[in-house]
Amino acid sequence: MKSGAEGVLQAMVLSLGAFLFKDSHLELNTQPKDLHRELFFRRISYGNATHLNVSVVLGDDNKALLRVLLDRSDRDYYACDGGCLDPPVKLDFKPKQFPVKLTAPVTAVLYITSDRDHMEELKHTIHVQEVVEAPAHEHHVIALHRHGHRLGGLPALFWVSITFLIVVFHLFLAKLIYNEYCGAPEKTRARYVV
Repeated sequence: MKSGAEGVLQAMVLSLGAFLFKDSHLELNTQPKDLHRELFFRRISYGNATHLNVSVVLGDDNKALLRVLLDRSDRDYYACDGGCLDPPVKLDFKPKQFPVKLTAPVTAVLYITSDRDHMEELKHTIHVQEVVEAPAHEHHVIALHRHGHRLGGLPALFWVSITFLIVVFHLFLAKLIYNEYCGAPEKTRARYVV
């Protein structure tokens, strides 16, 4: 709690995104099968003067892609995708796109560090038997997460009935207000004295 509200917020963002700091690098340690929706992580603190933006976006072919860019930086940063077999990519203020790769055994899908030599060491340290681009997610899974329904969206009859109920409620409310303020004054009844 020494970090204050900013530290708690960063801890929540790192936890929700499955980000993990390890030995001079930050890794996105999630499974490719879990990246079936678009996620945006903004201003992830990496040191005192660096903020990263990491986005998981779905392409037209339902494959997940990672976009990484620097929001603020005091030095050069590098990133590589799962397995780190490709050469490290220097990050800047324009988004760099990485495919999500499925590795056997399973590794993180993204690595970020300011030390290029450390990134080269990761390439030789991570032992993977197989690295392939993660398969596309099935349409019904994407539709379920985008629209809340496996067919994609709610039926038109639902929206028509909701609109009808809202209109009827507001008409009733307008009639009540009109009768209260603009209606004829109440006639007072006299009491009969016996």
